[in-house]
Amino acid sequence: MAVQVVVFTLGEEEYAMPIAVVREITRLGEVRGIPQAPPYVRGLINLRDKAIPIIDLHVRFGIGDANVPADSSDQSAERNTFALITEVHGDYVAFAVDEVREVRILENIDPPPPLVTAPFIGGIVNLPDRIIIQLIPEQILQSNEVVGLSQLTS
Repeated sequence: MAVQVVVFTLGEEEYAMPIAVVREITRLGEVRGIPQAPPYVRGLINLRDKAIPIIDLHVRFGIGDANVPADSSDQSAERNTFALITEVHGDYVAFAVDEVREVRILENIDPPPPLVTAPFIGGIVNLPDRIIIQLIPEQILQSNEVVGLSQLTS
């Protein structure tokens, strides 16, 4: 089954998110921190007078340089330059990504191998020149986490 996706990078790896959940792609601007938020929550961004929580996928997925704190402004500024504004479990959530590469149709999506237990990985696409990991946005955050984030913006 073919799926239209937004392909983006986190470090050297490429990921894809179904375009059906992506409401907007924007450059990541000023992020307002939230005291005592979980480490993967970078803070809130203001998009057309609406506060939207932004999730750092490097931290959420446990990828990146473990020697540099995730909340280091130098590292975050270097690695996250775009935000994918999505609708997950009925609420808006922004995912911070490094680069948005393209919008394309993915075919021949293989299920993840049995050793991959991350619930947010929906499949792997092996292209002649690269590998793209397809994400399931609804599985990146659990519904109770999204509810908690939406309460920050109320």
